[in-house]
Amino acid sequence: MNFLDKTNCLNCNSPLLSDYCGDCGQKKAQRISFSLLLQIMQRGIIEFKSPFIVTFLALFINPGKVYREYLAGRRATYFNPMRYAFWLLTFSMFIAAYLNVPIYDIGLVGTEEDNALPRPFLELISLLESSVIYVTFFLALVSAVCLKIFFLHDKYTISELYIPCLYNFTQPTIIIVLLILSGYYTTIYGQFLSSAFSFVYFIWGIGQLFQQRTFWTYLKVFFAGTLSYIFFMIILGFITIVSVGVKQGFDDAHDTKVTSEVNTIAISKDSK
Repeated sequence: MNFLDKTNCLNCNSPLLSDYCGDCGQKKAQRISFSLLLQIMQRGIIEFKSPFIVTFLALFINPGKVYREYLAGRRATYFNPMRYAFWLLTFSMFIAAYLNVPIYDIGLVGTEEDNALPRPFLELISLLESSVIYVTFFLALVSAVCLKIFFLHDKYTISELYIPCLYNFTQPTIIIVLLILSGYYTTIYGQFLSSAFSFVYFIWGIGQLFQQRTFWTYLKVFFAGTLSYIFFMIILGFITIVSVGVKQGFDDAHDTKVTSEVNTIAISKDSK
């Protein structure tokens, strides 16, 4: 194929008016040479200007800037928040599963020999463990709603507030991964550190989103974060109790059916 003669984008077939496609943004394609292969490798692995690296570093240094610029329309600079959350959370789950470390460790509140935890609590932990990604996405939505309650007259909508909340809840995953790799995550100190970092990061990061960053602003973010965690646990607890009840109902019905069948067989044998 002669790439030089192509006047249409080979990615979306739109007419090429410059070296970059005006519709999909792809650069005019050329044959894969050795030098181009090296460029692709360099850009894919160690390019510090890639949206992922820029987003990753900026969310640690100045998260408020990322939130404001992304909402203001500067989006090619930063990594897609949905994909960023998905890949970072998936990576943390992979590390935790590979090292056999529970992300939500119930060993801090009980032991195998003396575990008096109620069944709904155990079911809640199991639910959280199996759906970390969905939990984070849902928690970001609850937090966006709570932020809008406290910043009712601010220009950002709930949909817009969802983006910084999702970025914000995803970033502390790096701290969790580091604690897992160091072996401290399942200790009481590791749990305290990860929880404290997440909450302080929320107040600091989300507080930078708003134009007037006063003490009152950070205090409202604090109350919004606290309220979101309370609402989230209430909703999640309700879902868990309902699911446990439904499961218990099916189990009881199954046990009743099995018992009935056993009794029927026993009666049949006795009659013979």
